[in-house]
Amino acid sequence: MARPSFPVSGEATAQAERIVAWLRLPAIGLIALSQGLPHPNPKETAFLVTLAVFSAWSALVLAWVYIRPVSQRFALATTAVDIAAITALALLSGGPFSHVRLAFFIVPVAVAFRFRPSVTAVAVVVTTAAYVMQALAHPARSDPQAARFIVTQAGFIAWIGVACVLLSAQLARRTELVSRLADARSRLLADAEEAEQRERKALAEALHDNAIQNLLSARHELEEAGETGASQQALDRADEALAQTIGQLREAVFDLHPYVLDEAGLEAALRSLAQRTASRAQLALQLHLEFPGRHPQEQLLYSAARELLANVVQHAEATEVAVALTADGVDLSLVVADDGRGFPRDRPAEALADGHVGLASQRVRIETVGGTLDVTSTGDGTRAEIRMPLRPAP
Repeated sequence: MARPSFPVSGEATAQAERIVAWLRLPAIGLIALSQGLPHPNPKETAFLVTLAVFSAWSALVLAWVYIRPVSQRFALATTAVDIAAITALALLSGGPFSHVRLAFFIVPVAVAFRFRPSVTAVAVVVTTAAYVMQALAHPARSDPQAARFIVTQAGFIAWIGVACVLLSAQLARRTELVSRLADARSRLLADAEEAEQRERKALAEALHDNAIQNLLSARHELEEAGETGASQQALDRADEALAQTIGQLREAVFDLHPYVLDEAGLEAALRSLAQRTASRAQLALQLHLEFPGRHPQEQLLYSAARELLANVVQHAEATEVAVALTADGVDLSLVVADDGRGFPRDRPAEALADGHVGLASQRVRIETVGGTLDVTSTGDGTRAEIRMPLRPAP
């Protein structure tokens, strides 16, 4: 299966080119020091001219990457110049036996953290071929040990190159992982903002449509009682409206913050949440709650249960829902199951693509603290299980 591609930012490319530009400078210094070792170089003038041109070009590139934006095409071009310059310098200073041959190793290393593994592999092949070609073109190839030396040196370049390809693949995987985590973080933030706005809107509508209307009705009844005398029926209606309002305000307060979770723990909070949800949606309810203790991730588990129950009400078209909370000595298990219509296997991915990231965000939050969320669905309903370690990982 092909690995999905991911964009490389301009800033990341610029940072890589700056590192490579600085790496060229000590390489040029070492190449200059190697001149004439171990024997004088009959092509010293051509060698020094080529080295001077390469040095000037390297200084220009170093300045360029700090003052102008760079692209991957720029990186490819500079890599080609590096290979050509090192090949020419090696050819002018001893061919296969030149100390400049060691500079060939910088090419695969530099390419490894600038490109994808496939491009790194191409650079390794080109670099190895360039060394072999300049070695075979140099008169020193007639030396009795030249063939063996050339093969050995080419093998070392290829060996380092393979390591650089693996390094490049590892860097690519890590970059992709960071990109995915950043995308997940953005989705979580968006989901949090959307959820906050959704809750605010729902609370405002509930207060307007229920509590405020009941209070207005109660005020009307009290005004009527004051105008016509002590009407017991009007007072009763006002008392009923006030009682309903008190209940609705309590519901709103509970939705804002499940105080029972703080006071009585997860088991009591889940019982209250499940009963309220089932009553509102007219669902048959089965409860199996056997965890009277406390857990450091109670708020997260409660939030996940609320999301799962909301999905049952909104999407499942169920007639029955079951909530279970148990512990096996290692993990705490929270199960929410319904007898609704279920969903296709690829439905969570489709929902995520459509921007409905509630379940996906819960999964990320749960996995972040070492838990798991497993959702299975058939035509007979949906079962979601959260498993959370009873004790935090050391």
